[in-house]
Amino acid sequence: MTKNNILKPDGAKSNFTFQFLYQAVILVLPLIVSPYLTRTMGSNSLGVYTYTYTIAYYFVTFAMLGINRHGQRIIAQRRDSLQLLRKTFWSLYSVHFIASLMSLFFYFIYVFLICKSNVTIAFVQSIYVFSAAIDVTWLFYGLEKFKLVSIRNAVVKILETLFIFLLVKSPDDVAIYTLIMCISVCVGQLVMMPQIFRAIPPLRFSISDMREHIKPLFTLFAAVIAVTLYTVFDKTLLGILATKDDVAFYEYSDKIVKIPRTFISIIGTVLFPRACKYATDNNIKGLKRNADYCLLVTSLIGFASVFGLAAVGELFAIEYYGDDFAICGKVIIYMSPVIIIIGLGETIRQCFIFPLGKDKAIVRILSLNAVANLILSALLIPVLGIYGAVVGTISAEIVGLTLEIWISRKYISLMKFLKNTVPYGVIGLIMFLCVRLVAHYYDGSLLALLIQVLVGVIIYCALVLLYGLFFDNELKNVIFSVLNGIKGKLRIKR
Repeated sequence: MTKNNILKPDGAKSNFTFQFLYQAVILVLPLIVSPYLTRTMGSNSLGVYTYTYTIAYYFVTFAMLGINRHGQRIIAQRRDSLQLLRKTFWSLYSVHFIASLMSLFFYFIYVFLICKSNVTIAFVQSIYVFSAAIDVTWLFYGLEKFKLVSIRNAVVKILETLFIFLLVKSPDDVAIYTLIMCISVCVGQLVMMPQIFRAIPPLRFSISDMREHIKPLFTLFAAVIAVTLYTVFDKTLLGILATKDDVAFYEYSDKIVKIPRTFISIIGTVLFPRACKYATDNNIKGLKRNADYCLLVTSLIGFASVFGLAAVGELFAIEYYGDDFAICGKVIIYMSPVIIIIGLGETIRQCFIFPLGKDKAIVRILSLNAVANLILSALLIPVLGIYGAVVGTISAEIVGLTLEIWISRKYISLMKFLKNTVPYGVIGLIMFLCVRLVAHYYDGSLLALLIQVLVGVIIYCALVLLYGLFFDNELKNVIFSVLNGIKGKLRIKR
């Protein structure tokens, strides 16, 4: 990356391709590693790692403030001028770096003065906390340079996986596992710094340049805190009110549910900087076009995942994680609705709320979500255990999605919203019924699982194609665009 090309964003197709390939890598690698870890380390050791990680994550959240959203947005708005970009980046990064050092300082206070158990593991997690100080992913995303970040993350993930297989052999290796995970994050951030110094050299800036970022950072920080409370704190509550084993069961159920959520987030992540640009230019048509495309992808993947996991969740958990993690099957089924709920909410936030600068509104919404989740989880975990955390999370997400739709009603057509979601829910339900019917004819086994998955994929894809060809012109255009792209690549190869 040089000064000559840093201001030139990568193409949308290129960004989407590299993000998709990277997400494919982080999908495949955990699918390989997770069964190894559940059988090698066991639920208690994995629960210890997850619990200490969630504590460290709070300090990372403070270190990052609201920089991921604010940083992407302001970089996208000012990338047309290298001089302005340099001043904006370095003044913003200075605020971020100071916050990160403060967070690391307070984390050490927690480790040495407050933490009463697993102190060694908590200390190792300080490397993860430090990595926040050198996390500049928001810069590359704001510049629409997804290729660099995707390649870096993929390479780091591959190396991380290799070291886990080489060095983690028993439940006693939880410290080694923690060290591998923390160092991989830190190295991944560190390798990007030299490129930034070459492409965006530091320059003198004033205190007022730094002060410009304080208000939006802390406004968005409040939103991040709220999200953290109802997406991460449930694991902390499980560790306090239930057992470390429950933390592991919840975490490894969530890992499966996160896979389709991650793929859904690709389109929003790629198009977010462009949405910010549209908002700056007051291009409402562009914003709505982005949102329609995001909504289509979210519905396609989301409903397939929800009904697919509901159909095979219990058998999948046993065959994949082993008998000791059989409870994950039911947890996965009950958690699966958050895939589509979070996906729809993320689409609205990425396409409208954040680009249009409705930061205070989203803070209020997310704060309400957090309160609802905390109250429900605290009341239900002692009674229902792990399922209490699931109820709290789903309830919070439903509240948030409803309010996000309401505040974006000026830009969202309810009829179009329903048209882009309900048909895929119906298709998903048909797929679910067919898969469950097939399951009656097979005993629980790996072969039965593979057959059920194959049947589900074929039925869902066939029904989507029929629906697109005969009832939805927008989907039909996407289908033909993909087919034409494949044909074009085949011709080039010939």
